[in-house]
Amino acid sequence: MRPAAKRPPYCSGCFQHKSGRFIDFEVAYDGPVIPGSPANIPIDDLILCEDCVRRSAELLDLHGEQATIAELQQIVLDQQAEIEGKDKMLTGALATIEELQDFPVKRPAGKPALVGVSDDVREQITRARYERNGTSPVPKKVKAT
Repeated sequence: MRPAAKRPPYCSGCFQHKSGRFIDFEVAYDGPVIPGSPANIPIDDLILCEDCVRRSAELLDLHGEQATIAELQQIVLDQQAEIEGKDKMLTGALATIEELQDFPVKRPAGKPALVGVSDDVREQITRARYERNGTSPVPKKVKAT
């Protein structure tokens, strides 16, 4: 097998009259006779055009590219599904935020409970709140009548 020294009249694979590179397989081939003018042209040697060789290589998957292509296609599909899921979450979050802006929820009456802290930390936070507000934890005196 070698590059053809000269361009044959027709490719032995597709029987087309093409320009470009050809591969000479250096074997006799009992091919068809292509009608021509002024004489018919027999295809006696196996000489393929570059397109036929390329298509053959693609069919044989010489470099194992089909598995890589399938893997990459699956990655793209997974990423598209992930993006769609995140888009739905964002749409829901925006709808919730807009709803809360238009119709805010009233806070419950009283001070919110301090949860998830020890008693010492709760006492420090409570003292700091009273200091910031300028108030005292001592209950107001009720006037006797």
